[in-house]
Amino acid sequence: MAHGPWKLIGFTSLYLGFVYFGRKFMANRKPYELRSSMLGYNILLVVINLFFLYESLVWIDFGAKLFDFRFPSPTDRSKKTMHIIEMFYYYQWTKFIDYFDTFFFILRKKEKQLTVLHIYHHISVPVIGWISSWISPTMPVLGLFAMLNCFCHVIMYSYYALSALGPQLQPFLWWKKYITQIQLFQFALIGLYGICLNLWHQNYPFIYRMMPVTQAIIFLAMFGNFYIRSYLNKRKMA
Repeated sequence: MAHGPWKLIGFTSLYLGFVYFGRKFMANRKPYELRSSMLGYNILLVVINLFFLYESLVWIDFGAKLFDFRFPSPTDRSKKTMHIIEMFYYYQWTKFIDYFDTFFFILRKKEKQLTVLHIYHHISVPVIGWISSWISPTMPVLGLFAMLNCFCHVIMYSYYALSALGPQLQPFLWWKKYITQIQLFQFALIGLYGICLNLWHQNYPFIYRMMPVTQAIIFLAMFGNFYIRSYLNKRKMA
């Protein structure tokens, strides 16, 4: 993000502080009923992610830009490049809005959902985004991540919005496990693209070639473990 890392450090510190002190605050309190707030929040996130899904597709020329493995020129100030930089800046701010996922879990005392995966995911995405935007915010791999991430979030927050409407819709929400499968597919694609980037890159710094590969491995391991525990093991026990 612009103007150094201080906003990132500040928001991340506030987030971790709320995770720690929020749980203590709620320890002896009843969970809050936040159904209306959550419904509005989830609908807002669906709209936001639909907007940035379109913008990310424009960013990567609807896929064509992904086959350009040249490191973006730091002197490029074309209208499209400046638009991409502006949109990526705003996209980064939406990652702080995502923190409310955690806040709702804490206020509703959904302790089981406050996993290492959940917290790592919410911290790492804005951090990686800032590191990337610091040197080259127009890399196609960032556009690929934004596109896949927004696509997953449109589905995920649509599910959450429907869930917030009440238990009468639960019989129609059988597709929850497929959200995790889509997320796993997302990270597999990013990892595969990272391998291609390493094979055919032109002047990409080492850290940018390895970041999509290493993060894909980390998230595949964490989401894979979550999927096994949440769905496959339960199926065996049934």
